[in-house]
Amino acid sequence: MFLVALSFIVNSVVTFVVSLGIWKNHPGISEVYGPDTPARRILMCVYLTIGTISLYALLQMVLANGEVARTIAGTLFPLQILYKVATAAAIRVTHPVVIANLCISVLLGAVLLTL
Repeated sequence: MFLVALSFIVNSVVTFVVSLGIWKNHPGISEVYGPDTPARRILMCVYLTIGTISLYALLQMVLANGEVARTIAGTLFPLQILYKVATAAAIRVTHPVVIANLCISVLLGAVLLTL
């Protein structure tokens, strides 16, 4: 369950930090995500949803509801892996967001192998 918890923590931290950067229009965010647009704000909402669901799963683990967390992982992580790998095909593998996505996909994939 350590890898499951670690994955939910990584999901929460990364999605909330990136979302805050998008919300505040941080210059570093603009470098990798482009200018502030409705599409970027929609992406922020998707990230916030992933982060919130991950926090909920962590809470379930703390409350000794590991089965709920495993169910969430079994649904959320494949979805994330698919969209993260798709970014490599849609953009380019050398893009910093794609590199981060692929690294997180490895972690999520390792979790799925242990479920």
